[in-house]
Amino acid sequence: AIRRQRQMCIRDRLSTYTTKIGQYLDFYGGIDYRFYKGVHRNEISDLFGGTYYLDSERGNVDVKNNIHAADPNWRYQKLGVGDVVFRDYDGFVMQEGGFFQLEYNKDRLAAFVAGSLSNTGYWRYDRFYYDKEHAKSKTVNFLGFTAKGGANYNITDNHNVFANVGYISRAPKYSYGAFMTSDKSNILNKEAVNEKVFSAELGYGFRNTWLTANLNLYYTRWMDKTMTKSVTLDNQQNGNINMSGLAALHKGAELDIKIRPFRWLELTGMVSLGDWKWDSDATGYVYDELGNAMTQAGKVTTPGAEDHAKAHIKMNGIRVGGSAQTTAAVGANVNITKDLRVGADWTYYGRNYSYYAVDGTILTVGKETAVAEPWKIPAASQLDMNASYRFKFGKLNAILSGNVNNLLNYQYISKAWNPSGASTAATADNVYVFYSFGRTYSIRLKVNF
Repeated sequence: AIRRQRQMCIRDRLSTYTTKIGQYLDFYGGIDYRFYKGVHRNEISDLFGGTYYLDSERGNVDVKNNIHAADPNWRYQKLGVGDVVFRDYDGFVMQEGGFFQLEYNKDRLAAFVAGSLSNTGYWRYDRFYYDKEHAKSKTVNFLGFTAKGGANYNITDNHNVFANVGYISRAPKYSYGAFMTSDKSNILNKEAVNEKVFSAELGYGFRNTWLTANLNLYYTRWMDKTMTKSVTLDNQQNGNINMSGLAALHKGAELDIKIRPFRWLELTGMVSLGDWKWDSDATGYVYDELGNAMTQAGKVTTPGAEDHAKAHIKMNGIRVGGSAQTTAAVGANVNITKDLRVGADWTYYGRNYSYYAVDGTILTVGKETAVAEPWKIPAASQLDMNASYRFKFGKLNAILSGNVNNLLNYQYISKAWNPSGASTAATADNVYVFYSFGRTYSIRLKVNF
């Protein structure tokens, strides 16, 4: 048995400053510093009666990186409980930045503008694939920022409109981003770029003594999503590939309503209609550790030349899988007495598509991969109930509460995965699925001392 160890060390420093500018403006600003160290180590915890264990991964350790790999006694060492296998490295993340927000409030208008600027640095220290001389990688830094603004205007005491717009440029991820293969290699992804997000929101609200309603329209475009992979060329030389230009578009509308026709009754409802699709195709080229453009045969070539090894992925217009794009719910809460409350909620899930991994695992050098349309999971719903009772426990206040989820014990598919990655056509006969839990319940007692 292998015990995967992961220890974390996180340090945060935050300094803020607030002040009022004139009668209607409030300013918030500050600086922050974050440091993270993750220890990733695999140890043998049990030989299950065996005498020793041979780690085949040691045969993949490059002698140029670790001189011990040239020694057969190290490569074929008989390992026991407590010995390291597969990986033993520390991952480091350091972030420094500043932020601000300026708010304006006067009469019926409230507005704000906010922004931040940060630098993210990544490096790793490897004790398995590298000897002490080569253990520490180079540090790579990414400068990112956020910018956002919005406003709310109360037309009357009952009606308001609001709008927000924002842009985020954030550092690529540590794995499959800054590092090509973070579990095994110090090789940096020289083509890594910041991921970007543009988001806009427009909404309307209504409220009076018995009704509250909000309508929200949203548009979010994700750009330059990270997708990298380490590859082996025809001459067994290692190379790296980085896709660029991947984008996804999420847009839709959401409506939520709360009604209190009587003091003892509250009714709720919501509906969300989304249209989430991938919004681009992408091409990535192969480079060696030194950044040289490579052919599929493993020879150096000119970047972008006809023989420059590459992979292409076709996914423009394919629906995003993994989340229901139509959801709706209705609920009711009834205060039977001052202390006893009972409620029920019905939730509907529709236009839910099977999940597929959009990452480096689906890339193949010299091949165009067409992402198949994900399988549409049959629509489903479930009914949940809840209740709570307030009472005195001696001189203390107490609450006894409980929930029954999926009251009708309805069995439906909650998640599904396309077969063999993202390129195989999915049908009801070859997808992998998780069914919902049947009826479950929980009971809680809370006593306030």
